[in-house]
Amino acid sequence: MPTALLDSQFATLQPLQADEAGVSVDVSGTPEEITRRAVAALRRLDS
Repeated sequence: MPTALLDSQFATLQPLQADEAGVSVDVSGTPEEITRRAVAALRRLDS
């Protein structure tokens, strides 16, 4: 995907609504930290 398309995707990104299942993960840090945060958030969503 060209980076110009990625910019437009971020520009139109909308937050999850109350009736939508999903997670938002802070992507700062190392890949390992991001992965830990994502897995923890998904586990909370599943419980």
